[in-house]
Amino acid sequence: MKKIELLKLGLPLFALTAVAAACSDDDNNNKPVDERVISFTAVAERPPRMAGTTTATLDRFNLYAFTDGKPYRENLLVKKTGGSWSYTPAMYWPATPVNFFAYSPDISQTATTRPDGSGVIDDFSNRGDVDLLYAVTMNQTMKPSPVTLNFRHALSRVTVMLASNNPNIRVEVAHVALNNVFLKGDFEFPKATTAIDNDVRGVWSDQSQPASPLLFYAHGPSDDLVLKSRPVDVADGTLGIYFMIPQKLTDVSVSGNRYRGNYITVDCKIYDSASGVLLWPNSSTPSYQLVPESDCGRLVYPLTTPAVKAWEQGTAYVYNITIDNPAELDDIDFNITVDEYK
Repeated sequence: MKKIELLKLGLPLFALTAVAAACSDDDNNNKPVDERVISFTAVAERPPRMAGTTTATLDRFNLYAFTDGKPYRENLLVKKTGGSWSYTPAMYWPATPVNFFAYSPDISQTATTRPDGSGVIDDFSNRGDVDLLYAVTMNQTMKPSPVTLNFRHALSRVTVMLASNNPNIRVEVAHVALNNVFLKGDFEFPKATTAIDNDVRGVWSDQSQPASPLLFYAHGPSDDLVLKSRPVDVADGTLGIYFMIPQKLTDVSVSGNRYRGNYITVDCKIYDSASGVLLWPNSSTPSYQLVPESDCGRLVYPLTTPAVKAWEQGTAYVYNITIDNPAELDDIDFNITVDEYK
């Protein structure tokens, strides 16, 4: 079960029963004035090309607030209505500073809050279609302007681009997958404001649940992806799998008939363009490059490079693969580019 724990500066977490006492008093003289209503404005980091969540598309987040060592509001849903952010019931500025912690999208339906206040999203599991964002704003006191929440991307964005520049061959792709990557981990919120000019980050740990998520899947030969000279994002408009748990990567190796490490697999067939004859796989293709229960061969590309040994939080990785030479598959052009989120 996923568990969300939000920072309370080491003090025990108590159940939230109400807003400030003055907020529930029926006496008009005791009701807070409008200036004491807490309002918000939220921005997201500039995303990489082929964007995930942006300031323009962020439309809701969940908020926890703590003051004087106690919870002030728990799991409050804040939504964008028109051009402003709204929530209910209203929250008023208390006499003591407030710490705000937020995340988006809403994962509270599969999470619980533990009382020790260690500031961790526990056992976050994601198959790759959720762009998890987080924001922290500390030590806020009453002011007329909204509280700014600057959201950061908690995950790594991984894109695989495929192309073929050789007009003499026709490459038909049936499946593309990442292999042996962790899909679960614990995330600890930073203990400082995630302001634009303050490059503090949360921390991932205890990555687990290794799996091989599909980025592209053809249901039949008619759905195969035929490669052109223009690179195509294999997940775009298909499975939409991009967002991975930040993690260390290991080099790919072959042991017997089994690949080990972290790698990309491209299941495909390569034909002669003029005659339509199948060039690869063929009788010389080793068994570990044959796809079970399929007539495809399996090409394998490492997720590591000399410069990239880990997927870092808030970074986009674009793997460009060009399949051009069926006679010497080891010489297939392969390179990686890295786009920073900001």
